Amino acid sequence: MTQKYFGVMTVNVTGVELLIVNLKTHKSLEKVTKEINLGDDVYRQHPVRFESVNKIVEALTGFIQILHDYGVENYQLWGSQALSQALNADFMADQFFLHTGIEIRWLSMSDEVYYRNQNVSLELEQENHIVYLVGITSGNTSVTRYDSGKFVTSTNFALGPIKIAEDLQSLRQSAPNSISVLNDYIDSKLKDFDIGSLVNVTIKEDSQIILLGTSPIKNVVTHYIKEELEPAFSISVFNDLVDDIVDASDQYLTDQLQVNEDAVPLILPELLLIRRIIQLTGAKQISFSDSGIIDGIVNDEEVALGFSKHDFTKQMTTMAINLANHYDVEPVHRELVTKFALHLFNQLKPLHTLGKRERVLLEIASILHDVGNYIGVHSHYLHSEYIIKNSDIIGLSSEELEIIAAIAKYHSATTPSEDLSHFSQISAENRRLISKLAAILRLADALDDDRQQKIQKISVSIKSQSVVISAYSNANLAYENWIFNSKSQFFQETYGLKAVLKQRGGLSNGKNKL
Repeated sequence: MTQKYFGVMTVNVTGVELLIVNLKTHKSLEKVTKEINLGDDVYRQHPVRFESVNKIVEALTGFIQILHDYGVENYQLWGSQALSQALNADFMADQFFLHTGIEIRWLSMSDEVYYRNQNVSLELEQENHIVYLVGITSGNTSVTRYDSGKFVTSTNFALGPIKIAEDLQSLRQSAPNSISVLNDYIDSKLKDFDIGSLVNVTIKEDSQIILLGTSPIKNVVTHYIKEELEPAFSISVFNDLVDDIVDASDQYLTDQLQVNEDAVPLILPELLLIRRIIQLTGAKQISFSDSGIIDGIVNDEEVALGFSKHDFTKQMTTMAINLANHYDVEPVHRELVTKFALHLFNQLKPLHTLGKRERVLLEIASILHDVGNYIGVHSHYLHSEYIIKNSDIIGLSSEELEIIAAIAKYHSATTPSEDLSHFSQISAENRRLISKLAAILRLADALDDDRQQKIQKISVSIKSQSVVISAYSNANLAYENWIFNSKSQFFQETYGLKAVLKQRGGLSNGKNKL
């Protein structure tokens, strides 16, 4: 079958799902779900039971047969962040591969937010108000802010209804006013995370929350107001629902609000969590979206294969800039180094043969290479590595964060050849990638090492024995030449060509200024 047909299988703590789509038309050909409860094991720190793993394997085997029936050759298997934390996650991955021949790709929390937000973010492009996308899974919550259709920031925290439900049960046994204590508990957890620019200082009347992946809550609201939901409804209606459910019996939830018995313990914790997020953001309306992780994975594949021109990487670079600003990275130097690095990447493509995704990794590494100065100038590249590795950047996998952290580490004094004990632990493919991108970033950083922006424009020429970088400037570049010659040695080790810096006169018309 042609490349336009694509299949995605996902495994999470509630079960497995298959989606087959025509990437050219964005039409769904088949969607199959099978509920398998793994949350009891995962969130109680127990290994997932062998019987449950077998059920997943059986479901995946059936999915593979459906894919073959449709003639789909391009398909992937993804696992949720929560499931990747199971004590026997490696065993499960091995079983999936043995029975299906497919390697599972584990999602990070930021991956899940990135994919879950995609469909909604496209719909928001024409909006002119503030929107908060709130994604709640069993163990995690994410809040993403858009202003007038533009991505602003996103934050994740490891707090979900299952964890809250467990604590609520123990609170009810010891606290006379368990709901009040539970609200304080949720507050304390939310304050542990950087809300930052998520909170709007001036609350706008048209600010809105869109809940993602909260189907049980959507059903509860529908049955509570006894009519079909409008695109958005007022926060007051939601608050009335929460107040009524606080003291409601389980029978009321199952009989009147049609809540599945298994979901009953999770309804109140999720409602309390949503209400606190509403209070923090100051949102005035609330609505629901069915956009899920699996839809975002499909969108990415459409972009990768040229069926779509939507570009979601801007969210990643925005998050990187937010992080750089948080750590007081000097913006003019940061922007100039990023500009030079991307120009070098584009001009050196015949040498490195890397693609768009690797260009994004270099861009983010360029934005963040100096975040370590916040901790200390001495060995700042080591601090940069630590900060990046321990940050969440929407849309980047854990492996990609490791790559970016390594590029930042090697942008300054240390090189991989001097750090073999650490560098040898990275896969050969990623070692080559890190070396290629770090060598480019070292050259870009050398061109403004003294932070005086003497060079505003460069051009690149690839010769048989060298790469000539022409720097347009009327200033004295003696210092830049000295630093460049030192930092360019790693470029020669990596690319086999000597990097040469040549000075040309500055542009008189001033168009070379940023």
